[in-house]
Amino acid sequence: MWDRGAPTVMVDDFPMARRAIRDVMGRLLREASAVAALRDGLEATHFLCGVAEGKVLATLVYSTPINVDAWTLAARRLLATKFDDVSLELMGRCKGVVAKTGDDFVWEEYELGDGSVLTYKHTEGAFSNPNRTITIATMEFLRDAAKKKFSRRKMLLELYCGNANHTCALANLYERVVAVEVNPVLVDAARESLDMNSVSNVDIILSPSESVAKSLLRGKFKDAAGATIRVEDFDAVLVDPPRAGLDADTLALVSQIDHVLYVSCGPENLLANIRDGLDATHAVDDFIVLDHFPWTRHIEVAVSMRKR
Repeated sequence: MWDRGAPTVMVDDFPMARRAIRDVMGRLLREASAVAALRDGLEATHFLCGVAEGKVLATLVYSTPINVDAWTLAARRLLATKFDDVSLELMGRCKGVVAKTGDDFVWEEYELGDGSVLTYKHTEGAFSNPNRTITIATMEFLRDAAKKKFSRRKMLLELYCGNANHTCALANLYERVVAVEVNPVLVDAARESLDMNSVSNVDIILSPSESVAKSLLRGKFKDAAGATIRVEDFDAVLVDPPRAGLDADTLALVSQIDHVLYVSCGPENLLANIRDGLDATHAVDDFIVLDHFPWTRHIEVAVSMRKR
């Protein structure tokens, strides 16, 4: 999000952030700077906000070791004396050490156009979408693409499912969903999100998506009950890979499934995946540009592709 080696810029305000974050940013820096246990070695602060509950979780990141007991005592005293008017929790992190004053997550709600409300657990340190408005727009695009022109929606494969952000939004459009995620923290959050939203037709698989792709290509993928699932059992696949895009095996798998939904935070690698494989089997049906990070050069793109 920045150019390494560029001059340091002092930021006094961050207007793109939620008001709840903006209200505590400056105050927290000033108050923490006056307390040695919170100040010494501090190099960064990360903020996570649950709009629905209004709580802010601030993580103070240190370049030197912290004493957990001393840090926790100082942090709780700071909250009680200086921040009793806001809903704020603090965490402290240094290499191999975590301290916290309360929960290490926030709850978020998204209201979709049909009036349904989805609730998600966003855990500190794990990926979550930073822009609430754009997240809802992404969900709506994926739902519309799934419903449009594709009458048979029996089974969805989702790779890189994260905390089930897209999973919960799409689950009621399919009879069954198999969702894959490699990060155990996100898998736990995904299962809680599924429970919170009363979603019961999703199988969460803790595994690298690349491994699942290889198993499916070899005809050796089994679900939790031990039943074999074949590539042709899936009507659609949703992928939301890292910036580098899809590896060769996953690309080979995706190219065999009728409907492809691809969310990309690296549009140049999405284009490469289309040119290197998907263009031979699929045609772009629809796409949307998603500005998750306003006033930066980073954008996301979501594409719907159907088999030729």
